[in-house]
Amino acid sequence: MSSIILSGYYGFDNLGDEAILMALTALFKTIDQDLEIIIISGNPALTEKRYQVPSVNRNNILEIIKAVKKCDLFISGGGSLLQDITGRKSIPFYLGQVFLAQMMGKKTAFFAQGIGPVKSRFYQRCIKYVMNRSDYISVRDADSRELLLKWGVNPEKIRLTADPVFVLKNVLDGLTADERNKDKALVGVSVRPWASNDYLVPFSEALAKFAGEIEADIMILPLHRREDLEISNRLKGLLAGKFPGEVFIEEEDSPLGLLKKYQGIDFFWGVRLHSIIFSVLSGIPFIAVDYDPKIKGFLDALGINSSVGITAMDSGELYRVSMSLWDNHEKFKKALYNKRDLFAGLSFKSALEVYELIKDSSTTP
Repeated sequence: MSSIILSGYYGFDNLGDEAILMALTALFKTIDQDLEIIIISGNPALTEKRYQVPSVNRNNILEIIKAVKKCDLFISGGGSLLQDITGRKSIPFYLGQVFLAQMMGKKTAFFAQGIGPVKSRFYQRCIKYVMNRSDYISVRDADSRELLLKWGVNPEKIRLTADPVFVLKNVLDGLTADERNKDKALVGVSVRPWASNDYLVPFSEALAKFAGEIEADIMILPLHRREDLEISNRLKGLLAGKFPGEVFIEEEDSPLGLLKKYQGIDFFWGVRLHSIIFSVLSGIPFIAVDYDPKIKGFLDALGINSSVGITAMDSGELYRVSMSLWDNHEKFKKALYNKRDLFAGLSFKSALEVYELIKDSSTTP
């Protein structure tokens, strides 16, 4: 039986990353139901319970070495693992795992990675070195590819793919929205802490005006509870009394639970990348807040200009853009479904390419 390891930001209740993991396990089990998948996780017990696959603790190097010894392929990704904006430990942590596998003679792959920002020239050189030794590289947007080329990664190694979450479109048919008053529209919202959170006031002003104009209620969805719940409550407080509708927060602990909530949403306001990806997956028109290059990278791949910048945010501009998108939401929705199916196909193609590495290793004398 062949064995692979998946390494990413797993086991931390970030529903975007958990959805990536759910999609990857489903992808590879679809290709080979007998394939052993081992997850490096921050919460191995929860990961094993949720995905029914073995898991090792990301902080236990001996467990990781033991798992690498028996694997046929080490896969890093997906997600935004190789960046030094949220801290300087991320790149050496994730890149170091891949380098360890390479030193142990294992095949390695970077799968659906979102690259950067990386300010450190030293880290850029490290990424170049390890990636050029890797057997497979796929990135989820053209901007990530351009960064790798700029740093000297072999262009023949780099493939353009899509976020794995799009393969979850196959589970949407079995999901139904919770019962609620469908006489009113529902606006979904995802916010996150960023810098001093100055954007939240103009964001709330535009959101209240928008929801009031279309006579909607507002549902706030924290995608990363330990980080997003406080700012979600702050947003709820800012919205209180500013429009006639209801404002409520819904906490979910699984990607499927979150996707179920999405099925009742008519329009989405998102800051976190995967809140927007879930919108596309569900065919929900949206407006995105561009706080990180990965937002622009995704929207460029989508071919839709539906964002405003987080710096010096103007509530009037945000409201005008959102109303323009709402007025054309049926056309918007059709475009999203077309892109969703395209992205799901790209992700499945990448998984097949990676699986070929396992077959090659099993036939090598």
